[in-house]
Amino acid sequence: MLDKIGMKLDPELTFIDERNYPFRFGQVFPGDRPVVLVPGYYACPDMCGQVIHGMLDALNAVELSPGTDYLIVNVSIDPRETAETAKERKQKFLALMTRVGGEDGWRFLTTPQESEIKKLTESVGFRYFWAEHDNRYAHPGALLFFTPQGVLSRVLTGTTFDAADVRLAIVEASAGKLGTFWDEVRLNCLTFDDRTGSYALLGMTVMRIGGVLTILVILAMIALMLRRERERARTAIQTPAEGTQAPSAS
Repeated sequence: MLDKIGMKLDPELTFIDERNYPFRFGQVFPGDRPVVLVPGYYACPDMCGQVIHGMLDALNAVELSPGTDYLIVNVSIDPRETAETAKERKQKFLALMTRVGGEDGWRFLTTPQESEIKKLTESVGFRYFWAEHDNRYAHPGALLFFTPQGVLSRVLTGTTFDAADVRLAIVEASAGKLGTFWDEVRLNCLTFDDRTGSYALLGMTVMRIGGVLTILVILAMIALMLRRERERARTAIQTPAEGTQAPSAS
């Protein structure tokens, strides 16, 4: 995968969905929900199935619903595949989704136009090639998260995905529309580590947090010292000076 974070997907890209209807990306971008894009192909002997299984394991553990909170779009990189193949694949994997909403919130796309496939994959940095010796496409496993405006915000690579990372990636792509207060705290405290493909506390983040805590401690100490000084001044005013007597009544 090439680093294309921040790129905007072309809404004019047009494919065919599993219902054999034209699917233009302008139907979801700009929209009101983040989108999880899954490139691959439906006849893939191992990698693509593992990626979808890994995605489902994570999404089933996330308290967000497809269709309502986010959309999923699978895209075939093989121009020979058809809507019928996509429909069969969807039926197989939809049965494994425990969250309601996958029927309308999950599209499986194909196109005989290799130019459309190339435009999509090149724009998101998804690299693949046909391996003659294996008679299949060689490609990475990846989930790509897009904002409702169609901007690529995060990429998770591999065939298994941590549910917490997937949740944070969806919340991050929603620009704060989804998620809880603690999701926002985690996103502010954690940094995405490209080396591990996960959200983590990195050295710079720890230093920033340490700096903020140090400032808070110093401010607390200053406030405590000022409070003590005010209490001393108040006590001095209320206590008569030593050696003086209160005036007697005449």
